Amino acid sequence: MTRRPLLALALLRLALGAVFAAHGFQAIFVQGLSSVTGQFQAWNVPLPLLTAPLVATLQLAGGLLLCLGLGTRPIAALLSGVMALTLYFTPWNRILSGGNGTAEALLLGVGALALALGGPGEPAFDQLTRREGQGAGPPAPRPARPGAKAASQKMKS
Repeated sequence: MTRRPLLALALLRLALGAVFAAHGFQAIFVQGLSSVTGQFQAWNVPLPLLTAPLVATLQLAGGLLLCLGLGTRPIAALLSGVMALTLYFTPWNRILSGGNGTAEALLLGVGALALALGGPGEPAFDQLTRREGQGAGPPAPRPARPGAKAASQKMKS
């Protein structure tokens, strides 16, 4: 991959990470988990006493991890799923009016999905944790099929 797409992914990762972390911080420390739990109950989200703190913690911790570029693909996939569920549980009158964060949830979800598919970009701490043979670079040559060597030698003669 050339340098520009890797930089674009890194910028997307940083922006999304900051927004997710801010949302998680707000849910935990500003609104309070009891308020978020009440909102989840009003939207008929299953197990609101469990899901509200889980989502808020995932947004805060996941956003910080995205900013660092640690575990980008799995964290981004989880956050994308959270945004899909946010849109699913959002009351239809809010979606149709276009207000109250539905456009933001859609953009955050699609951006997180792009990171889950595209990777962290550069620079990212994920690059330090890659094992040899993973990540960027040319693919390893495929092993020859049995009998392929004999067939190629017949073609040469």
